[in-house]
Amino acid sequence: MRKILSMAAILALSSMSAMAAGTTVNTTVTNTATLSFSVGGVTQADVTSNEDSFVVDKKIDFVLTHDDDPKHIIVVANKQDEQRSFTLTNESNDDQKYSLSVSNLSGDIYDSKADSADMQNLEISIDGGTNWSSGPVATAALNADATLTVLVRGDVLASATDGEVMNIQLEATAVESDGTTAEVSTTTVDDKDVVDTVLGEGAGVTESANTQFDGKYSAWAGYLVNTANIDLTKLSCVFSDEVTVDATKAKRIPGATIVYVFDLNNTSTSTDASDITLSDTLDTTYNLTNTVASAKAQTDVTSACTCTYGDAEGGNGGSDISANASLSGQDLTLASLGVTKNSHTCVSIQVKLQ
Repeated sequence: MRKILSMAAILALSSMSAMAAGTTVNTTVTNTATLSFSVGGVTQADVTSNEDSFVVDKKIDFVLTHDDDPKHIIVVANKQDEQRSFTLTNESNDDQKYSLSVSNLSGDIYDSKADSADMQNLEISIDGGTNWSSGPVATAALNADATLTVLVRGDVLASATDGEVMNIQLEATAVESDGTTAEVSTTTVDDKDVVDTVLGEGAGVTESANTQFDGKYSAWAGYLVNTANIDLTKLSCVFSDEVTVDATKAKRIPGATIVYVFDLNNTSTSTDASDITLSDTLDTTYNLTNTVASAKAQTDVTSACTCTYGDAEGGNGGSDISANASLSGQDLTLASLGVTKNSHTCVSIQVKLQ
């Protein structure tokens, strides 16, 4: 009698384990299928399929993140070796080498701040700051799931002004052992017995910097300049000439006391200036004595300083700073001055014509 499979025959296939992204490259995955069935209600012997095997291909996947908080750090003009920190994470299923490069961005907006200047002497360190290089910097093979701290440093221009923004980019490129850009196998048909390589990294900090699956990943960081912007204006007027009764009409004659007023104007809205030393070589047509009669400074003035004839401080007043003033021949020095943000400091000094 011909045997017919019952409608309730059960097909049982051994399940294939789902391969996680982290499955090690070149791992051999072997599977078989088993068929169980019955005929006429009688269980029959299981049928086992052939063995199917393949090797796990290599997926290059990595991410580069900016570690520092905030996204823009505050810097001042002429500051050297300002550091930012990044982390490179190898999310591939195999060891992977990378090439690191750093550059200034040009006009790009990062965290709502438009780039307006460049950092100078940008360098990279991958050993905690012991050794630095302008790049590109080649890493050793990074183990799967391993991380690498990458430091970047640069110098702020001496001419940097308050409010300027410098945005920088650190870019990581997956490379082969010889340093060339990682080769991929997306244009060839899969060979289950050969390890192919596929790029699987994201787009990076912005689509304009890198595209997805191009073997590159970038992260940005920024610097924001908060510094004093000081303008200096010099004025002179006569306090007295020992002859003219009306001091407001005194002249610059031998024996006259001249008032010099220096207007230190800090136009910065964010930063005070301190430890200012003001140097001036006074007009050689004057035969000056080597002493300063008096020196005063008035701080936190909201308008421009004045020089008023007949007034010992030029009309500004202030506290005595004679101890900070010196005069040698025609060379005048005023030390330890300061000017707060968005204000003037008015410095007045008296010298006597011989």
